[in-house]
Amino acid sequence: MVPSAAEALLQAAREPPQALVIECQDGGSSVRQVLAALQRSMPTVPVYAVVPPENEPLAARLLDEGLADYFVLPNDVRRLPDVLAARAEPPVTPAAEGPDAARPARRFDAACRLAGLALEQPTPLFCDGARIVFEALGAARGCAFWWSPEADRLDLAVIVGGSESLGADDREAVRASAARTLRTGEVLIVPAGSAGAPPEGLMCVPVRDESFIHGVLCLPARVGGRALSSEDHRTAETLAGALANLVAAALRREEYARLALRDAETGLLQADPFQTYLEGRLAYAHDCGDELALVLLEAEVGVPAGSITRGGREGRAVREVLETGWEGGRIADRRYAVVIGAVRPGAAVKAGEPATPDQSIEAAVRRLRTAMSRACADRLRTAIARFPQDGPTVEALVGAAERRLEAASHPDA
Repeated sequence: MVPSAAEALLQAAREPPQALVIECQDGGSSVRQVLAALQRSMPTVPVYAVVPPENEPLAARLLDEGLADYFVLPNDVRRLPDVLAARAEPPVTPAAEGPDAARPARRFDAACRLAGLALEQPTPLFCDGARIVFEALGAARGCAFWWSPEADRLDLAVIVGGSESLGADDREAVRASAARTLRTGEVLIVPAGSAGAPPEGLMCVPVRDESFIHGVLCLPARVGGRALSSEDHRTAETLAGALANLVAAALRREEYARLALRDAETGLLQADPFQTYLEGRLAYAHDCGDELALVLLEAEVGVPAGSITRGGREGRAVREVLETGWEGGRIADRRYAVVIGAVRPGAAVKAGEPATPDQSIEAAVRRLRTAMSRACADRLRTAIARFPQDGPTVEALVGAAERRLEAASHPDA
């Protein structure tokens, strides 16, 4: 508290305030002069006014001239402590200029963009997510490896900055570092100048959830001429963890969808998904000029108790002999269908293999009958329909096979 405006200005020069409060008890001209002087000397410091009720119109006009707020005596002044308390908090330092200023915004944008990938399939989700993480860290170059459990290897999935940024020798060296990260499950920093490291060094970040590592992100340890900070490391781990959870969820969705399409007891496609598969396969055969066979197999109807259990055993036997390019379905408890892609007319055949489409189909049916016979002691019926001989549509193909299967039950018909 100082007695005059002059003293207030001197005091503010000695110790810059966070806010100023002036009292308006006289005419408007002197108050305007004080407010203008305070704004010239301390343009960033807010100025508040305490006024009696009769001077409220003046204070209201001063709001347009730079006054931050005013308080009317006596009751309104109770707001003053709350306003000043808020101003007493440490001032926020303005954001630094240059590339570092954009990092928080990039991280937030990366998190939003990762969330937007949630419904993608696992592999493209991983690739798109890796690029987002690289962008968030400001890395113009980098690569990502996808772990393939089936092949038991790391596959190069993403190269950022063009293939020329990762030559063959560098690629294998980076892959070796990624493999170390895969084994340890921890972030690996390879300093610049180390064997196998690019000129800027290397950071490998595992894309891991609670139970599995889906891949490894590899990027230079120096970005834009500066070393990645501990905050950058935490950001990379956090975003990689978010990506891992998204990939895990996508893999679960994919597995649930696969299981929903298949019979739980045999692993073969259920009836409706099998028909959808047959439609797609028939269209492909038509475009490529392939021959196609639909084989129906059924254990003799009327077998006593235990048929469902036997049916599961039979279906598993069918599934075990399916070859690449074949697909099987469980149409009923003990009826199965298999799509077989026959050799193309006129195609070259390896020694010892069936020479014609008919021979190829017959050999396949023999394998299927043998497998089912071993799984049950019941009499089996089989029927074959061929594309294009038996018609160009799924309905024609299925109809022909079912008629032949029915005829097989009545050999004298």
